[in-house]
Amino acid sequence: MLVERRARGEGAKGGLSSRLARAARGLGAEATPADAAALVLDVLVEGIGARGGAIVVMDPRTALFTTGAVHQLPAPSCHPFFRFEVQSESERTFRRLAATGAGAVAVSCHPADDGYAERVLRPYGYADELRVIGRHAGTSWAGVSLWRRPSEGPFTRADEQALDRVAADTGRIVRDAVVRSVGVASDAGTRHVVVVEGDDVVESSRRSAEDLEQLAHPDVEEYRHLDHLKELARRDPSFSTVVGMADGRWLSAHGVPLGSGRVAIVLASASPSDLFGVVVAGAGLTPREVEITRLLCRGHSDAEIAALLTISPHTVHDHVRAVRSKLGVRSRSEVAAKVFAERYFDGFLSSAAVSHT
Repeated sequence: MLVERRARGEGAKGGLSSRLARAARGLGAEATPADAAALVLDVLVEGIGARGGAIVVMDPRTALFTTGAVHQLPAPSCHPFFRFEVQSESERTFRRLAATGAGAVAVSCHPADDGYAERVLRPYGYADELRVIGRHAGTSWAGVSLWRRPSEGPFTRADEQALDRVAADTGRIVRDAVVRSVGVASDAGTRHVVVVEGDDVVESSRRSAEDLEQLAHPDVEEYRHLDHLKELARRDPSFSTVVGMADGRWLSAHGVPLGSGRVAIVLASASPSDLFGVVVAGAGLTPREVEITRLLCRGHSDAEIAALLTISPHTVHDHVRAVRSKLGVRSRSEVAAKVFAERYFDGFLSSAAVSHT
């Protein structure tokens, strides 16, 4: 149980929301989700009085991590951090906090019996952690983890409350960056394979070198995608997710079990269908509206959608009207154009083409 005490710099925290807003206004139109995440993290580390920290950008469909940023954490700490997130059933993992609706609830207590502090914090000179989920319109978009060293004392209840108050701001800033980024033109030519066995990359295609440099960058200030993908492969060799690269590209990542403990990770330019969930979650569509949007984008009429979902055409019409309003478009055809942004069509057609050898 934490002992409540006055937070350091408590007066300054009162303006933390304003500081985040000012920083977000400085993000350019070309800022990537990783850029936005790094900006948010820097403000929170300074504002809460942490020594280091990490932020993960979450896929709103799966709660898997697409990208992120770190601040003053050694690169070797990434692997045990991701192992905890992927393998543990703890209620403090970001996916559990998101799934249970905990949302903007900060936690800094670490029960001794789960071994988290011993495996993740203490080997790297840290003793306490503060977590929160960044949510926007009920959807989880980010997970924030702030760390302190033993000499700095534990996070207090006032620290939790301060972080709790800006969780919605965090979710909104990250969500806006993700939604902007999915309309950026993609490199349809990206496609390569990385074979992992346990913690090691044992094979990779020649074209993987550039992306591997981003996925496993050794610098202290880099988010290490490859450590996360390794843990996903360890948990489920047939995993599927999307990855936001530092240069703004989105890649799909799919696991293919090869036997003998080896998993091939197939990396390719993300198609519009890979990013469908991100687009509709960003618009705040309900689960029923997502179903209807999928069918509408496949060319079905209101009557056909009604028959497929066993609801009335009038109900479908109301849902379509709500979808148009949330997406900010006027017609059914504009819904498809909004979801599958025009700049993606060339890449989508390329990825759908059949190759004969």
